[in-house]
Amino acid sequence: MLMTQLAASKYRYYRWLLASAVGVVILLISLYTHYYQEVRLTEQNRQILATRIITKLNELLLPAQQQAGNIMQLVGQPCAPIMPTLRFRAAQNQALRALLLVKNGVIYCSSLFGQRHYVFSIIFPKMNNEGVQLALRPSLSVAKGVPTLVLWTPQSNSGTSGVLHVFNIELLANFLLEPQEPYAHRVMLNVGDSSLMYGQREIILGSTQSEGRQYTAKSDKYPFSISLFGPSTNSLALAALPRHIPLALMISLLVAYLVYLITANRMSLSYYIGHAITHHEFRVYCQPIINSDNGRCIGVETLLRWKNKRQGWISPDVFIPLAEQHDLIIALTRYLMSNVIENLNLFPQRPSFYISINVAAEHFNSVGVIDDIRRLWLPANPMPSLMLELTERTALSEIQHEQIKALKEMGIMLAIDDFGTGHSSLSYLKNLSPDVLKIDQSFTAAIGTDAVNATVTDTIITLAQRLKIKMVAEGVETQEQVDYLRSRSVNALQGYYFAKPMPIKVFPVWLQQYEIHQQELRKPRRQRPEENPPA
Repeated sequence: MLMTQLAASKYRYYRWLLASAVGVVILLISLYTHYYQEVRLTEQNRQILATRIITKLNELLLPAQQQAGNIMQLVGQPCAPIMPTLRFRAAQNQALRALLLVKNGVIYCSSLFGQRHYVFSIIFPKMNNEGVQLALRPSLSVAKGVPTLVLWTPQSNSGTSGVLHVFNIELLANFLLEPQEPYAHRVMLNVGDSSLMYGQREIILGSTQSEGRQYTAKSDKYPFSISLFGPSTNSLALAALPRHIPLALMISLLVAYLVYLITANRMSLSYYIGHAITHHEFRVYCQPIINSDNGRCIGVETLLRWKNKRQGWISPDVFIPLAEQHDLIIALTRYLMSNVIENLNLFPQRPSFYISINVAAEHFNSVGVIDDIRRLWLPANPMPSLMLELTERTALSEIQHEQIKALKEMGIMLAIDDFGTGHSSLSYLKNLSPDVLKIDQSFTAAIGTDAVNATVTDTIITLAQRLKIKMVAEGVETQEQVDYLRSRSVNALQGYYFAKPMPIKVFPVWLQQYEIHQQELRKPRRQRPEENPPA
């Protein structure tokens, strides 16, 4: 029997659910990976842009600083004689507007205008007299208000004397501070608290320009920094994400499909059967077998019931055929036998009482059942007898006579289950020499309702009696069936009429109550006392 359509659909749903969940997770991980890569790429590009601008400005200022060392010897000399030299030096740097000489805190000579007299501290109030310094300020002459960048190089032995380089930073700014979309919409040069933005001539306070500032890098050689303004790193990464969706979606679908294929077994009941055996999820039930003559309980048929943590109760009609299909039925039988052995004390301790265990044909044919009986059953020294019910959903193969003989020598009884259905045939009676034939419940149910099957039932009963094989009728549910089977001398009865399958640990309680009830039925009825006649 294959899995029922409901069970198959249910487990296929779980496989798709798992595959879909994995696919979604992979999609999210892939998109997050691309998002993280875009964040890193944006940060790297901003760093590269700022570093490139700083490098260019460093390359502009470094020759001027070196030139100041050569010009420093002119500081203090009269302006007129050294004017040609200053102009020649200024012409060597195209970005340089003017060279100014400072002596004792006074700017006294300019490469553009010659003799001058400006107080250094008034023009550059925020410059101190220590080390190379920069200032960003509007021009005082020629094109007034044009932004300039001033480099101050003091003499080593006198902080109030030195050389000033004045750069036309407006032209440089339009080249160096050019934005790079989308990483920077605006680029700003910062010197102290003064700043110059790309495309603007006005020098502003850098502290007033904080909105949209995304990255700032400082020069390690000169006191200036570069600030980049634009959209946030996260917004740029999110904006770039849609172009990565097709590839991420393709990868997630591929992984989901692979998971669906890989979990074909793991998400099926066959996987859960092995898991349930290992984790003792199967529960042992038993159904009493009643002697039809005296009503005594002469044995039980042991059954397995499965309550999965996720799926709840799973029908034996589903997991038994599946276990046979996936070569797990032998493991199930061993599990059942081991549990029965652990609970032998729950059964009547007499040889006339037998415990019936279903055995699949492959277990029987592989001789594994004989080894299991020798390894598990016999060492327990059980008082109850053991009966093996041979069940087969495919054609039975030839069973060697030596196997039957070995079982008989160990005192094991053999029964053919569901005789008259499936692949059972008369040849099995000859080859297996069974002790018991179990009449299938479909024939029992036909009693009094189905003339054709009732005739088959009578034929099976007659055959068993002529071959001197005991019989057990399964599926007995009504008093009519009990009377019919008793009238035809069927040895034992089993069904809901007497008891439903019950947990193995409940059986002793049921047996005690059943025997008390039977004793009450055997007692003769007391006669009622005669009533006194009226006066």
